[in-house]
Amino acid sequence: MNKILFFYFFLSSVCFSQNSEYLVFFKDKAQVKKAELQEFKDFYDLPIRKESLQTLEKSGRIINTSKWLNAVHFSTTLSKDELTQFPFIQSTIKLNPKKQESHNITSLNNSLAIGDSNSYGTTFEQLEMTKTVTCLHDKGYLGQGVTIAVLDAGFPRMDTMRSFRKMRQEGRIIDTWDFEDNTSNVYHKNTHGSYVTSIIGAELDSIFVGSAPKANYSFYITEIGRFEKNIEEFNLVLGLERADSIGADICNISLGYRNFDSLQVSYGYPGMDGKTTIAAQGVSIAKRKGMIISVAAGNKGSEGVGSLTSPCDVDSILCVGAIKFDSTRAGFSSEGPTFDGRIKPEVVTIGEACHFMGLNDTVYRGNGTSFATPLMTGLVACLVQAHPARSNFEVIDALKNNSNRAGNPNNIYGWGTPQGCQVDSALSFLDSTTTLSEQKPLVFKLFPNPAQDYITIRTPELIQSISIAQLDGKILSTQAISAQSLEYSVSIESLPSGIYLIRILTPTGKIGIQKLLIR
Repeated sequence: MNKILFFYFFLSSVCFSQNSEYLVFFKDKAQVKKAELQEFKDFYDLPIRKESLQTLEKSGRIINTSKWLNAVHFSTTLSKDELTQFPFIQSTIKLNPKKQESHNITSLNNSLAIGDSNSYGTTFEQLEMTKTVTCLHDKGYLGQGVTIAVLDAGFPRMDTMRSFRKMRQEGRIIDTWDFEDNTSNVYHKNTHGSYVTSIIGAELDSIFVGSAPKANYSFYITEIGRFEKNIEEFNLVLGLERADSIGADICNISLGYRNFDSLQVSYGYPGMDGKTTIAAQGVSIAKRKGMIISVAAGNKGSEGVGSLTSPCDVDSILCVGAIKFDSTRAGFSSEGPTFDGRIKPEVVTIGEACHFMGLNDTVYRGNGTSFATPLMTGLVACLVQAHPARSNFEVIDALKNNSNRAGNPNNIYGWGTPQGCQVDSALSFLDSTTTLSEQKPLVFKLFPNPAQDYITIRTPELIQSISIAQLDGKILSTQAISAQSLEYSVSIESLPSGIYLIRILTPTGKIGIQKLLIR
């Protein structure tokens, strides 16, 4: 098994007609005038050279482009040798498809378990492994205002399932895209993404509650279940680029890569160094841009030492392994270290007999690090909501240093299982040392988001001012509030499309901050 969807479920077999498709990597980026540089956040956001694209388009069709990788997905009648004759091309990978056989369903059962909380149903115990409920949910931190991008293989029936009704009705699905078909419809294809998302975001009263049931979500199909090709890595990077463009805080990746079909670029263990794979390159850029990457360790634990997959191998992300309810290792959970000797995974949580929602709104149990990952993602979302001033690196360090094996990490459990209260306390201490977070964070509702003309802000207490800022912190406008109200409307008609920060201040000194996407 080469490319892995990290839990054991059916991957439908679909016919595929082979095309001459390539990943084409360019040597240079576009030259940008000095006056125009301020339009781009960093080198990775610089555009691809137009001349290169125009030349290629004369010989075929550009399917997708990646600024981060300075590369394109290209369909053409040219051979690989003919392509490499272009002076602006650095390298190419030919995408040779291979039909994949269906995998039998294993470890998929109806769950009759009863949880320890009437409101949480079957999910209480798996959430409490990290104290997500008692240390964060019970304080009102359910992921509000935090955006989670889920990159996966499909999300069928999420547009109709009762488990996601509240998410839909509250307008918390802010973006969708299928990078194989280049369409916004993602509610089809492989069920993997629907199951994974249920563990984070499903909400069915007294039956099932996800780890971050009130977060905002974007859903991206980057994985293609019917073959094993490097294009899936390329699509993953495209998904990360789009997640960055909408201001996502966290990316959930229950996918992994190591070896592919013949004539593709396979990596083996030497490629698990956090730098070599296409997926690792994209995730490395994403973390530098401030996103927290939560990724599955892999299900190849039976292969022993070094059985992890990429992009779990990237440094300063959350590679998540799986344990049982008795806190012992799930045998399938992949092990580190990386090829260059770093400990992996970072953390572990429930991944064996984990509850999730099936497409029929029935609770099932399943196995895989794909299940452990969304549990961890939801915990992170609640922490980000509670501590909005903390960087992705600070949050990850707090999680590792406040896990139950932090004193003696290893390549099976990593730093162990995070203890939610301790992580929250550690981040609160960091908050107390900064100007922004000397004020207690205020939770408030902001809608619609994305927005076009105006926004509504609903707060639990009276506020003194509302400010709109750029992502770099520059204040664009501040509106003093004198009305004795808990709901306020703010015009945004004069603002161009982009991502902004909405900052509210109360008379008692509390500060609340949320990201706003203006279209």
